Amino acid sequence: MKKLYFSLIYLAVSVMLLIGLAHDAFLYKETVVKIRQAETVVSEEKDGTMYEQTLEAQILNGAHKGQTITLKNLYSRSLTVDEKYKKGDRVFVTLTGEADELEGKITGLKRDSYVLAVLLLFVYLLCMMAGKKGIAAILSAGVNILLFYLALCQYEKGTYVLPVTILVMILFAVCSLLIVSGWNRVTAAAVLATLLTVAAAGVFYFLVLKLAGDPEYFMMEYTEYLNNTSQFGMLFFAQVLIGGLGAVMDVAISITATAGELVYVNPGITKESLYDGIRHVADDIMGTMINVLLLSYFCGSIPLILIKMINHYGFTEIFKFHIPFELIQFLMGSIAILISIPISLAVSVRLLKGKEELA
Repeated sequence: MKKLYFSLIYLAVSVMLLIGLAHDAFLYKETVVKIRQAETVVSEEKDGTMYEQTLEAQILNGAHKGQTITLKNLYSRSLTVDEKYKKGDRVFVTLTGEADELEGKITGLKRDSYVLAVLLLFVYLLCMMAGKKGIAAILSAGVNILLFYLALCQYEKGTYVLPVTILVMILFAVCSLLIVSGWNRVTAAAVLATLLTVAAAGVFYFLVLKLAGDPEYFMMEYTEYLNNTSQFGMLFFAQVLIGGLGAVMDVAISITATAGELVYVNPGITKESLYDGIRHVADDIMGTMINVLLLSYFCGSIPLILIKMINHYGFTEIFKFHIPFELIQFLMGSIAILISIPISLAVSVRLLKGKEELA
């Protein structure tokens, strides 16, 4: 019954929020218009590969609120770098001209209502499935977003990357596990295992660089926008460690929680039996987590890989010259997962064996 009441209240609040976003144009400095009518024709000048839209729209905010304006939009069949608009869409425009001869250029689609709808659905499903744990997960994500924002602000100010990265990773691990699992020996073991694993992975990374040399950082997508080229290596190092931190925490909490449950159920369990029980869990999650990293790192490169293959680039050449950094991140993350298993095993047995009171 509580879930029913929660669902009804949540639905009512969600509807009010979405209605509010549908009428929030006054909050934006940029001009917002609502498309009332859209007509699309094939552009003859582009040999049928482009489409031209004539859009009739109403201005929703600013000095010209309520006026009707006609906009032009050109889009391709692939919609790679452009968009097709339809009746009912709200878009941002830049206005030029006088009040009686207004012209506008579309700068983008107003997506806040779509984003909020997906976010509300995510929060609802998480709360319904996990209850208090779901709320804790949402709070943990919010704290991590705040920490990440503060770290980016420090990067922007020119603070040296390495100490900021180390500090924010410690805070990520401690805050995430503490909020979700509460403070107990299992959480302490998971935090310790996570930090030791990340430290070991970091040392391993620097040893590989020492022996093999730095990768070609000039091939990174954002290097042309950085003024301080000396921090390329540290920025990528931060990307590698923070990217693999989530998987390491998942493995660490899974193993330590399993160890805690085994010790709680059978306080007299031997170390050998505890090792065997944990190893079964570790073997099950290891392959899954490595595949999660593989899909996470390479999914964003799928369009680039396909475009290169269509243009007759070899698969080996693509991996060597176009996505080497995704490959490095995947390998380092996978190595961190493998390292985390024996470390978590050792920490769990050391901290939890013989402890009947785990909370």
